[in-house]
Amino acid sequence: MTGSMRFVASRTLAGLDPIRIDDRILLEDYERLRRLVLTRCGASVADLFAEPVISRSNGAAPARVDWYTHLDGPIRPLAELDPAVAEPAAQRLRSALATLAPLLRDREAGAFAAACLNLASPLAVLAVGDAPLLVDWGLLPQGLAADDRGRGRHFASTLGAFAPAAMPSPPTSRDDWAAHVEPLPAADPIVSRRLRRAPAWPRRQVVTAPVVATAVAGLLLALSFVPGVLVFPVLPQGVSAEARTLQTAWLDGLRRRRDALVASERFDCPRLRTELPTLVPQSPASVRLPTDPAAPPQARTGLEAPAAQAGPGAQPADGLTDRLERGTVLILAGNATGSGFFVADDLVVTNRHVVEGAPSLLIAGRHAGLVPATLVRVGDEGTLTDFALLRLPSQSGGRALSVAPPGRPLTPVVASGFPGLHLGTDPIFARLREGDAGASRDLVPVLQSGVVNHLQRYEAEAVTLVLHSAEIAPGNSGGPLVDYCGRVVGVNTFGRTDEQMPVTARYALGSDGLLAFLTKAGIAITPDARACDLQASPRVAAAAPAEPAAPTGQAAPRTPARPPAVPPSAR
Repeated sequence: MTGSMRFVASRTLAGLDPIRIDDRILLEDYERLRRLVLTRCGASVADLFAEPVISRSNGAAPARVDWYTHLDGPIRPLAELDPAVAEPAAQRLRSALATLAPLLRDREAGAFAAACLNLASPLAVLAVGDAPLLVDWGLLPQGLAADDRGRGRHFASTLGAFAPAAMPSPPTSRDDWAAHVEPLPAADPIVSRRLRRAPAWPRRQVVTAPVVATAVAGLLLALSFVPGVLVFPVLPQGVSAEARTLQTAWLDGLRRRRDALVASERFDCPRLRTELPTLVPQSPASVRLPTDPAAPPQARTGLEAPAAQAGPGAQPADGLTDRLERGTVLILAGNATGSGFFVADDLVVTNRHVVEGAPSLLIAGRHAGLVPATLVRVGDEGTLTDFALLRLPSQSGGRALSVAPPGRPLTPVVASGFPGLHLGTDPIFARLREGDAGASRDLVPVLQSGVVNHLQRYEAEAVTLVLHSAEIAPGNSGGPLVDYCGRVVGVNTFGRTDEQMPVTARYALGSDGLLAFLTKAGIAITPDARACDLQASPRVAAAAPAEPAAPTGQAAPRTPARPPAVPPSAR
């Protein structure tokens, strides 16, 4: 990051297409853009572009972008200001774009610079005091890059009102730029005089479009009468192997769900929660756990008040959410963020890709505070060994989570962590980022519930991939996936989508791989292989009202006998 910068905004790239020029994402070439604009147009125009800091998930594509600038002043979207208040910044934006216009026609750098003017939305044009600032540049809403007319309308809603009159829509490729922009010719006095008389941005020729369309249609019609030549649309490509794998896992989950629904016909309503807990899922907020780790693993749902559950001599219980708040932490790895969890009082596990190459490491959590961390060990290169172990000062205040096998399909699970999508709007995280260390005590992890959908065992690496339906996003990397007994069954690591299928696959590295990694690091943890007994506590029956006294000489009315309540463990 250059110089003394201040945070402006943050967004994920969900629903957006990063523009590429020469097979390179524009956002990754900010230094080139700034040097180019600074040299050719001056500092005031170079300051027009905010600096992106990209946070990646496990893969090459950027997942979230934070924007920074060294400009001072209140930050507001230009479109939301009153016209009189917005005019100084709008005038400076018009001047900057006019100064930038010759560079956009440069034979070498024009396509790159012009493509950077693609903006995600009208709200990407900001006013920092009286200075204009562009964020979300080099991005377009998904599908718009291939829609020439739609892109023109989109440009009119973003920068079109401030651009020179004949400036076309920013290009999305070098070919697109060459088709609509007349490059500046080599330096020649005669040519230069002609250029001064010519318009800077040639308008697109649309007069001949109907003629061309008619000619093409006639040619295709003529070809259709030639023997052996038929005009058919291009057939769509077959479904990829990856799409078939995702489809198979998805359908397998639906079949299991169907079987559970069929089995539910045998039970009356009070027994559904105990016999088929995955069919009637509990909320993690209602699950209470024994504090003694040696006690049998039970997740008892709060269908009655905790005080009513506890009998004489009963052990106290804490909530699953409380345990995850104490066991989950936010990883601050330089400018990137991720999640992690305690496996000992002074040891935290996360993903290797969260901390690899970070200049500094900090851990933040509601009970741990803000403390420095030291990288102890990382897993081998590769997706299936994406683990890292961090050491903290002793007495950090965290609580280690126990570990259990990866479980079975339809096992209820909870993903705990700090996704960047949520941090971007969290005022507590904003305070932390601005240097308020005390804000760490207010951090609460985001909890998403779901079930295990599928297990994929990799024998060579001795690890199981756990596919699950708990929502995760960039920033969840390294966070725990736990069962309803609060035990880690996996480490959330990455997600995969397929353009041909409306399916998102969410992956956690199984606890078997985690235990193998910890063993190599000299950390011995005994997994708890007992089944998680998901039970429902019966409601305390209200006292029956007193029967009215029967008149003298009459027998009291008979009340039908109720069957005794059956404890959940006996059902």
